[in-house]
Amino acid sequence: MLAGILLSAACSLFAPRISGAQSEFSGLPEPGEPAFDLDFAAFRAPGDTIRVEIYYRITNPRLSYVKKGNQYAASYEISAILKGDDDQQAASASNMENYVLETYGETRRSTGYLVNVLTVQVTAGQYELSVTVNDRISGGTHTINRPADLRNLAGDDWVIGGPEFILPGAAPPGDARYRKDTLSFVPNVTRSLGGTDLPLSLYFEIYQRARQSVASVVINASQTAGRHRFADTVRIDTTMRTVPVHYQGPLTGFEAGEARLEIVAVGEGGHRIGSPASMTFSVDWSLASMIESDWNDIVDMLVHIATRVEIDSLRKVPVQDRAVAFDRFWKSKDPSPESEGNEWKEEYYRRIRFANQQFTTPFQPGWRTDFGTVYVKYGEPDEVARFPFEIDSKPYEVWHYYAQRRQFTFVDTKGNGEYELQYPYDGIIR
Repeated sequence: MLAGILLSAACSLFAPRISGAQSEFSGLPEPGEPAFDLDFAAFRAPGDTIRVEIYYRITNPRLSYVKKGNQYAASYEISAILKGDDDQQAASASNMENYVLETYGETRRSTGYLVNVLTVQVTAGQYELSVTVNDRISGGTHTINRPADLRNLAGDDWVIGGPEFILPGAAPPGDARYRKDTLSFVPNVTRSLGGTDLPLSLYFEIYQRARQSVASVVINASQTAGRHRFADTVRIDTTMRTVPVHYQGPLTGFEAGEARLEIVAVGEGGHRIGSPASMTFSVDWSLASMIESDWNDIVDMLVHIATRVEIDSLRKVPVQDRAVAFDRFWKSKDPSPESEGNEWKEEYYRRIRFANQQFTTPFQPGWRTDFGTVYVKYGEPDEVARFPFEIDSKPYEVWHYYAQRRQFTFVDTKGNGEYELQYPYDGIIR
């Protein structure tokens, strides 16, 4: 059944859109819209300037493709502008790139993505960073604006440059985009760590003065009002004026949600030097961590692909056998077991994650809401018609799936933002 659902979801990308004055996409990324993730880090540059590295990530489904021979090609242009307090442009950079994939399935796979970096040089100050991506095939654009408070990294005093969240492992050999001195890493643009599956991995630089050299760096991470804490100390080379630091360590026991990072330089006498560098990051829920600590929830999430017998059977699995049972279940649903990976599993949990990001309410996680239920089961609708300000009715939305000949109506019956699916449920079990 899910095979038909996923195929229909893919086919629906090419369905026509309905017209309507109040028709929009309700926060759901439209297929082909070049939405992207953005991050940046600042490092010392020659003179009194700062090198700002602007990282971006675009997942495969967010671009439009044309078939060329046996391949699928996308093309996009990205521009970044830093503006000062006077709204005058201080620096800019741009890039145009073609992006080629081998199969249509890869174009729809949200676990596939491109990552790149733009670099500009400015002096210290407060700026507004504006980054725009243009899909050169569909013509769609998407812009992210973000404040950029760039501290002074020059002079005799010591300071921390970065930090940059990076993915574990080295960048591809010879790829100069991510090179810093002798090191080369791919940025973790979303600053998202996959629970126990992905360690805290950072790159930063220490700029120190000779008369008060830094002896070590303390890396702290905390979460949930201090209930989860992590601390580690790294010794560094005190003979260098610029010290590159690559750090990687596990975040054992951290839960899904926001966390805070603090990096503190410590002198020879054990005292702190200067102000720490701090920033937030997120810990994403992971299947491995949920199997270990939230077994009932991970089984409940299978409601749209598993039978009642399968769910009841999984609930009874002993703790020590859960990981094996979970893997066996998904192998039984794999449409192409001879291939690497499981496309159904990847797509299913992509939808779960998206539902949690977009539809979570104070009352329940996104995948349990009626919006989330329909999204996980049927994927992205072709059209969402919103009617938030009708005089004679409560706010409501209508989701259209043209290729599947399905339509779902959701009404904010209580006026609290909790939209409820209305009859007929059209395949949704209530």
